[in-house]
Amino acid sequence: MSSFAVAQDNEVNTKEISKKGCTVNLEVTAQASLVNKCFHNALLQVQAKAQMQGFRAGKVPLDIVKKNFTAHIMERAADLVIRNASAKALEQSALKAVMAPAITKVDFTSLAENKPFSFEMSVDVAPEFKVKGYKGIEVTKKSETVSEEDVNKHLDEVLEHNSSLETEGEGAAVSDSSYVVVKYSGSKDGKAEAKYSSDGELVDMSAPQTVAGLADAIKGAKKGESRTFDAKVDEDTINFTVQVEEIKKKIKPELNDAFAKDMGFDNVEKLKETVKTSMEREAKSASERDVVKQIEDALVKENDFDLPSGLVEYYTQISVGNFINRMFGGKTPDLTEDNRKAFAERMRPGVERDLRIGYIVHAIAEAEKLEATEEDWKAELDKALASQPKEESGIKKFFNDRKDEVMATINERKVFDFLKSNAKIK
Repeated sequence: MSSFAVAQDNEVNTKEISKKGCTVNLEVTAQASLVNKCFHNALLQVQAKAQMQGFRAGKVPLDIVKKNFTAHIMERAADLVIRNASAKALEQSALKAVMAPAITKVDFTSLAENKPFSFEMSVDVAPEFKVKGYKGIEVTKKSETVSEEDVNKHLDEVLEHNSSLETEGEGAAVSDSSYVVVKYSGSKDGKAEAKYSSDGELVDMSAPQTVAGLADAIKGAKKGESRTFDAKVDEDTINFTVQVEEIKKKIKPELNDAFAKDMGFDNVEKLKETVKTSMEREAKSASERDVVKQIEDALVKENDFDLPSGLVEYYTQISVGNFINRMFGGKTPDLTEDNRKAFAERMRPGVERDLRIGYIVHAIAEAEKLEATEEDWKAELDKALASQPKEESGIKKFFNDRKDEVMATINERKVFDFLKSNAKIK
């Protein structure tokens, strides 16, 4: 049951004051008859919760409630009048609001029984524009071909990833390709500094070092040998003594049938075949994603129109919240307002782009009469069921519970299929 009175058309007057971009400002007047109904309902609702000595809860006489709970009644009546009149104003103005209207100007001291009550509100509406430039979009399509060289390069990366370290034999000396286990200590002005010490640190001689000069100092050294060197740390000169405890070399496995079997394949040929298929699939997906991005870029460039500011802000704040949640693992961080504003400024352009594309896609669908049908929805359901037959009940529930979302996804796909078929693809 509604918690407020239902306004009649003759009880609310709506007047458009101004329109800027996607924001429409309205002046709304609730007539005295509606105000009185809201006051009566407010009185009853306050009475239902009123408690006074000598009366059962909810049974305090109305005249006593009116006398003793004036502020509560006024607050409730104001809420009922604004909610009821706002809903009727949206209906009368035929505006398709994309967000709940915002009350921008109101004088609550003017609210009284037997008198009309006026306020102003702003309504964010969908942008009005004529979509253009969506046929004949020039697109450069990336190659989907995967060469033998590409496969071998990928497999070499896999071999590198599966490399291991092996201890060098007696008499080995540290070279540029060695991995060396060292122990070092540092002193400043002849006094040992524990913070400059490390025991059992692995040094990759081919990579930059956190302690400048360490790699040069131990180059050519053998196991058990010590070297000293000076290094600048911040503003201090530290004298280091480093000892080579172990010298290792990286062993990269060979690409042979034994390695292929370790990876779960019968032989090298099967491994290469699977890798190539996977790379071709990814190349095709990457190419398709790039085509879609180029089309989206062209659509955004051709169609410049105002966006509902409230909607932009709403989705920006959602994006900020999701980013913070991912960044801090669900914990509530101690961020300043400036931090949040900085995050919002970084994310707002992406939100605006996504919203703009959404409106453009919708406009193209209307212009070209592209619409998802029940048959499309059924085909999508059948496809999902065929791919995961064991999840039948869950899939059917998802498709039924979120049918509108599924239909919207199908509709968007139809639009992009149409755009690609009409694009000039090189």
